[in-house]
Amino acid sequence: MERDVNINFFRPVGEFMTKDVSMKKLILVIWFVATYGFLFLLKLVADPSVTTQVTLSTGEVVTQVAGQSWLTETQFLGFPFHYWYSAQFCIALYVFLCWWYCKFIDKLEKEHSKK
Repeated sequence: MERDVNINFFRPVGEFMTKDVSMKKLILVIWFVATYGFLFLLKLVADPSVTTQVTLSTGEVVTQVAGQSWLTETQFLGFPFHYWYSAQFCIALYVFLCWWYCKFIDKLEKEHSKK
């Protein structure tokens, strides 16, 4: 007996799939905000008066904002905060989100296997 199963992330069918997709969307939003929201924040708080000059390979000199701010000057665990956030916190957040999803899906499967 063959059954045609239609799986669609944008139109989930059933309670199990709806909860699963909702959790995946929440995790994606958290990951997006943690990654790109912090970069946006760095851009917002950058001091526009601190500039640097860069010489391109064509010989043209370009002046640009250096991006210094209190976030780049603050030290955390011996690293500049923006470096620590990008290099260590985002990886730890990713591992936590994976663990959280695994716990969620185990609980969801247990609930629906009883029905």
